[in-house]
Order: sequence, then structure tokens, then C-alpha cells
Amino acid sequence: MSSIPEELIDDILSQLRVKPLLRFQCVSKSWNALIRRPDFIKKHLDRSIQTNKERTLIVKERDSDYLLNYFSVRLHDDGRFGRVVKIHPPLHDPDRFAQISGCCNGLVFIHDLDAEIVIWNPSIKKYKKLPYEPSRPPSGFYKYSLPHLAFGHDPVNDDYKVLRVEEFLKLNPLSRAFEVNIYSLRAHSWRRVEDEWPYQESYISRCEMALSSKSLNGALHWLVTPLTEGARLSRCEMALSSKSLNGALHWLVTPLTEGARLSPTIVAFDLANEKFRVFPQPVPLESLDRNVNMALEVLGGRMLLCVCVCENASVGFNDVWVMKEYGVASSWTWLYTIVGDELPWYFSYYKPLVISKDGNKVLMEQDREYLFWYDIRKKSGRRFNIRDMLRNKSGRRDGFPSWFQTATCVGSLVLLHGFNASSPLV
Repeated sequence: MSSIPEELIDDILSQLRVKPLLRFQCVSKSWNALIRRPDFIKKHLDRSIQTNKERTLIVKERDSDYLLNYFSVRLHDDGRFGRVVKIHPPLHDPDRFAQISGCCNGLVFIHDLDAEIVIWNPSIKKYKKLPYEPSRPPSGFYKYSLPHLAFGHDPVNDDYKVLRVEEFLKLNPLSRAFEVNIYSLRAHSWRRVEDEWPYQESYISRCEMALSSKSLNGALHWLVTPLTEGARLSRCEMALSSKSLNGALHWLVTPLTEGARLSPTIVAFDLANEKFRVFPQPVPLESLDRNVNMALEVLGGRMLLCVCVCENASVGFNDVWVMKEYGVASSWTWLYTIVGDELPWYFSYYKPLVISKDGNKVLMEQDREYLFWYDIRKKSGRRFNIRDMLRNKSGRRDGFPSWFQTATCVGSLVLLHGFNASSPLV
């Protein structure tokens, strides 16, 4: 093999899947060094994202006995699901509730209610546990809710970062305060962000529609609800969902006034310069008069705004917009609408996961209970019986999963070299 140019070996190996590359580390010292080299890991990741040849669904499901199980399901180019493999991620403990809150470049972001946070690569079975960072409420304030976390990639510094937004409350007089901290994987440390959260008079709560951060081109996106002075607090007014795109985190913000709801906006946090900015979304203000929920998603490298109206099965719909040119308000374009009576089942929210190569079909997660392919042109859907697949793999003889949660990953070697990553205990 010494007669083969190193550049050719590099090019051939970068086109392979993760599993054979891990085996090929044993071929020779030179191959081991090549596969673990940072520039090779980046080249392999870029090709994996471009070709979509190693897409995987990480599925967390809760069974009828309230036990959590985790699976990996390969997604083929033709839309078929591959073999279901039971996996054991970090923080997998029956006594703790671990939350999958995003996936970026093959890394899965997981945290639990005890402030344990890990960044995990399921392809190579390595993870990095984040150091504990205590809350520091201002004098006279107390911690109002659990921290709000987001995860993404900083392409300028080639670093992976976790943003933590904490909300504090003071009762007399009633006021709020926010603290924003950021973790760097390269530095393996937390520090405070100098730029302030742009909506100090705001209320952040959680919503079933979207609990996860998405990473795309280094931007993060989040859903929050700022309040003006005197506005009534309501947990239903805000859906937390940070999304990462173009090197920044993003939030969908819905300002409230006394007795009125204003048009939402998108707040972005740039992971490189660590600054906040704001830009608009496309839904007209008059559309918000109805029972409307909104969520930010990332699909095919672009930002989506999903608008869900679910009054009942016959009149409810999901309206989806795509931002074709990142950060340009005029580039928002309607992509598709799913009307309630087009499909033979009731829904409250269809979460887009994967788009087909021809752009005509979208893999959806329905209400954390079903997966199905939706044909945009034919306006039809085809469900996959993944619930039975999960049930059979986990060894249960009866009962369906009560719900499941998914994260879409690509094959990646990130964390293979450096970062002192660990392997989960099985």
C-alpha cells in the first residue's frame, strides 16, 4: 500500500462510513494517524453532510411501564428504515429523565433535570461530560425555572458550544433578570456572555411542540415570549425551541402587551462573536387571532417556521415557511401546507425531520407517536410502523411505546481525537 499516494488514500477513506473507519485504525500506524487527524475528521464530516449517506435517527421512547429505551435506526436514501439497534447513551438511568435537546454534526446534546450535561457521538460511542456551573442569581432574586440550554457549532473557531440562559425573578417589586453563560468544548470551561439577553421583560417556558436546539452553519434559534410591563404571565404563551443555523442560535420571540399579542420575531445568537440580533418572520399579525402555535425547525440546511393551527381534525393545519437566503426577511417562502382532512389521522403537530433528495417528500414526526413520509406534491402521507419495530427490539410482548422522541444525526468522527472523550458504560 506504500505505492498508493497518500492523497488518494485520504480521499478514498473520507468517503467511507464511520464503522469501517474505526476498524481501519488497526490496519497500520499511518492509517490510524490519518483517520484521527482533525483535517480528515472535518473532510469526512463535510462529505457525510453533503451526501446524506449515513443518516440515522436516534430514538428515545418511553414504554407502557414508563421505562426509557434508546435506539438507533438507519435511514436509507430510498426512505426505508434499516435495522433497529438498541443503544446505551450517557445519562441512561431509569431514575433520571434525560432530554435529547439537539444534534449537530453527528453530536447529540443530552441533559437531565440535575444539571448533568453531555455531548455524545453515537457513531463512535464517545461523549464529553460538561463541568458543573452553579447558578448566580442577583441579590434579591431567586431562580425562576430550569436553565434553558442550546447547542451548536461555531464554524469560525471550529468549536462546539453550549449556551445557557437562566431566568431569575424578584417579587417585590416584580422584576426579572437573565444571565447568559457559554461553554466551549475546546476550552472545556464556562464563562459569562457579555452581551445581554435582548428581551429583559420576558417569560421563558417550555412547550411540547419543540424542546430541542438545532445546529446549522453556526447559528442557534430559540422560542421565547417577552412580556411588556403589566402583561399577564401564562405558560402557554411561549414555546422554547432554540435552533442552530449559520453559526448562530435563534429564538422565536412573541411580544405581549396588555390584552394584545404582537407579531413574533426571531432572536439570533452568533456563536463566533457572541452577540444577539433580531430579524422578522413571515406570518402576518392577523393570523395570530386564531389558536396558533409556532416552532422553528431546520431542514435541508435551511430555517423553517412551522405554524400549527389545531382547532379540530377537520380544520386544523400545519403551514411551513422556509428562509431561502439566511437572514434576509424577503426570502421567506411558503413551502407546503398540511390540512387536517388531507390525512386519515388526527394531529396536533407534524415535526419535519428529513427531506428527500428530490425535495418532494418530508419525513415527519407526528405528536411524538408516529413517523410518516409526506408527499408535498400529492398531499398524501405514508406511515411507518416504527412503534412495532421499537417494541419488538426492546423485547416487550405487548403494549406500545407511550411516546418517543427523535434526533436526526449524520455519521461523524468528531470526538474521536482530542477532547478527552469517554465511552458510556453499558
